[in-house]
Amino acid sequence: MSILIRIYLLILIFSHQVLGQEQSLDQNHFDQITFDQDTPLIQKWVTCYPDCSSQNKNSFEINTDFRTVLKIMNSKGDSHNDYVMTSRKVGDDFKISYARSNYEDGISEVIFTTDTKFGFLELTVRSDADIQIEINPKNLLKEGDIYGMGGIYNGTWLVRVDDRGSENLSNLSQAITQEGSWIGVRTRFWSFLVSPRNNEALVNKINESELGLRFRSTAVDGLHRFVLYFGPLSTKQFVGSESELRKLMYAALWDWLRQLCFFIEWIFIWLLEFSGNAGLAILLLACVLKVIIYPLNRIAEKWQDDVNVIHSMLQPKINEIKCNFSGEEANHRIMKLYKDKNISPFYSIKSFFGFLIQIPIFIAVFDVLGESIYLLGEPFVFINDLSKPDQWAMLPFFIPYFGSSMNLLPFCMMIISILSAYLYTDKNLNKNLLSNQKRKLYLMSFLFFVLLFTFPSGMVLYWTTSNFLHLMQMQIKKALH
Repeated sequence: MSILIRIYLLILIFSHQVLGQEQSLDQNHFDQITFDQDTPLIQKWVTCYPDCSSQNKNSFEINTDFRTVLKIMNSKGDSHNDYVMTSRKVGDDFKISYARSNYEDGISEVIFTTDTKFGFLELTVRSDADIQIEINPKNLLKEGDIYGMGGIYNGTWLVRVDDRGSENLSNLSQAITQEGSWIGVRTRFWSFLVSPRNNEALVNKINESELGLRFRSTAVDGLHRFVLYFGPLSTKQFVGSESELRKLMYAALWDWLRQLCFFIEWIFIWLLEFSGNAGLAILLLACVLKVIIYPLNRIAEKWQDDVNVIHSMLQPKINEIKCNFSGEEANHRIMKLYKDKNISPFYSIKSFFGFLIQIPIFIAVFDVLGESIYLLGEPFVFINDLSKPDQWAMLPFFIPYFGSSMNLLPFCMMIISILSAYLYTDKNLNKNLLSNQKRKLYLMSFLFFVLLFTFPSGMVLYWTTSNFLHLMQMQIKKALH
């Protein structure tokens, strides 16, 4: 008898494995997504970076207790609550269906299908008529709380992404989305986006103040298909899945400058994987880029030296002319001086071009570190979060523009810059011109301190390191000569 029972159990287990790949689930929850049991609504959606199984993860949750983030309606804009929900799991796929027996208004079924590989959610609505979908993501995405100039990283933006790039919807009254394009909302690190698949959707309601979107979908075959994405803005996240979403990265820049950002980001990620620490990776990035752009720095320095030589030669004579003459006569004599020396009156622009060739690197590095989710929540030495100001000490009062925290890194940056200005020498400049140049450097040190005081500490750490390397380079050069 016991042998028969064992054989029966083996058959039961085998049949369950072979035939039971499709399982009926009496639940409305899958992985990080929870669905409403009565209507086709997402109750809760948790996303994580780098993933929810990681020990050191950044998690973020959409919770609709106080606001419906995604609403599905018929062509008249009416939503219904007479659905019957069923759920099933086939392998790694999870489907949850909301069916209606009476669907004279068009919508007969709403189906959500998870994509476990890349974290996307597929939505299918069966309706012979048009449908409407409304997105209300206000207050659902985490925003920054940085003061001063660093406040440019705060806020939430309505965006559309297609093959032409990413654009802000705030200035549009309507927008058309189709397969390959995405529409939704983003912050500095997170996004909630929708993309139609076999149908075209016309966004005819854009509410910037409420961050609301409503669009009408038309499908010839009666199947309105969409893909939903809720997750981090990360280049790695979009490789191999929805590559169009890469256009959200560094969207405010020209395409060639974006490619430079991707190159610098690739270096930074490699250094991060090598060092295992985001702060250390920033220090190494400053060193690596210093080596890479050394030829550009040499060109800029040579052009600056050429300008300084000419400036030192001409300035005493120009000052003499201005002391003895004025008005048109002075201008005439100065122009004659340029002509006699065979020098263009615009010779000083050469030094400006020397500075200009380094600006793309400066912009690209700051965009990479400013938008990098790799810095989110990452500590380094006395810094708790490299994506925010270092907040070395909290003040008992609030200072307009500067906020209520004392940030140490900007002071370190300014001290290094002032020290560099104090030790600055140039054999091509006379004493008066050298003093003027030092005053300009002191002024720039103070301006950068004010501008970057409330910027994310990862960016200030890079600039401080870069200034320190420049100081060391200047001292080594002085010692060798």
